[in-house]
Amino acid sequence: MGQSREGGARLAFVRVWTVVGVLVVAAVVLAVLDRLSSVLLFLAVGCLAAYVASPLVNLLSRHRVPRGVASIVGVVVVALAVVLLFSLIIPLFFSQMTDLLSDLPARISGLGSWAAGLERQYDLFQQIGEYVDTGALVSSLQSMLTGLVSALLSAISNGLVPAVSNIASTVFTVFLGLVFAFWLVCDYPRINEEICLVLGPRRADDYRVTLAVVSRSVGGYLRSTLIDSLIQGSLACVGFMLAGHPYAGLMGVLSGVLNFVPVVGPSVSAIIATGVALFYSPTMAFWTMVAAMVAQNVTDNLIVPRINQSTMQIHPVLSLLAIMVGSALMGPLGMVVAIPLCAIAKGLFVFYFETRSGEQIVSYDGALFRGTPFHDGEGRPVPASDALGEERFAESEIMPAPRDRADATAAPRPDSPWKRLWDRLGARRGGGGDSGAES
Repeated sequence: MGQSREGGARLAFVRVWTVVGVLVVAAVVLAVLDRLSSVLLFLAVGCLAAYVASPLVNLLSRHRVPRGVASIVGVVVVALAVVLLFSLIIPLFFSQMTDLLSDLPARISGLGSWAAGLERQYDLFQQIGEYVDTGALVSSLQSMLTGLVSALLSAISNGLVPAVSNIASTVFTVFLGLVFAFWLVCDYPRINEEICLVLGPRRADDYRVTLAVVSRSVGGYLRSTLIDSLIQGSLACVGFMLAGHPYAGLMGVLSGVLNFVPVVGPSVSAIIATGVALFYSPTMAFWTMVAAMVAQNVTDNLIVPRINQSTMQIHPVLSLLAIMVGSALMGPLGMVVAIPLCAIAKGLFVFYFETRSGEQIVSYDGALFRGTPFHDGEGRPVPASDALGEERFAESEIMPAPRDRADATAAPRPDSPWKRLWDRLGARRGGGGDSGAES
């Protein structure tokens, strides 16, 4: 009895100090990250610019342009594209944001007369008014929205001062990040060969696969999401303009930015745009919602399948689970990075599972591991190819693909059920025509 109590006390002691240790480590990590914010910005700018510029650099290199010159051209093109994009978006964003925040108090004050008009015109609202003090409700809503607008204006004005004061150091850090991107995209083939030489032949292939999967997942996801967000924001802006939305540009920018947050981002932007339009006209709000839905469906069903070929396909179950875990751990940032991290974990699992077991988990008709299965000359699965997918990865990404992909051949793709049904209908029509001709 005494030993069990002693063991329970010891276990509780270990658990308590484990929690304390985790909290201390988390606090230290957050403090270090806060002190290293400029270093993180430097690495983020460099890696992102290198990822985005690598396809152009590789394309120029294949056309016999010296890699140093190709790297300069690629990084400069990326930098100019970002500067042009921000020069077009930021003035429009701040201009319409200021107009919206200035106009909202007048729109909010009109809620009272709008509610009174509804009570006069419709019996339903008159009956509701007998039980609910609509005046007090509208007044509380007005005070809440007015306080929110004041807080936003204060946050914007207070945030501009430190932003302007730190602009010199930020520009210098971004410049160093672009220099880092140039050297990274210029010399990564030789850097990787040297690392493989240091690791030795046994670990070199694992290193290649790991970096290839990471590069493919992160780089492809960033490029496809960026293109998707630009198209989504542009389509939404055009739709909002056709709907007569007074802040179509601002809502379009917001739609493109929130599109980086998977699943929930487009819905949030549509709700915000519709809510703002509701202050002006219910009809405008209806057509704003229609425009947002059309833009989202066009990008999801027509654009995304074409530009998303360079990313690891993630089953909706894994995608939603990753987003929820990322949101719980890191908030909105966790939701953004959840999908590429899930793709990395999936690719590495496929590689190591097939390597260790010799079984092929990737198949055309799979669910969680649906993809293109690859085989070598003897019909055995090729784990590296199954983990990376069917596209010509080594020619477009920043990290080299494993060597064993050279002997990989994709398995024949089976006919879809719709094609088989169409063939059967065609055969029946042909058979009926032949029998009619014979008669």
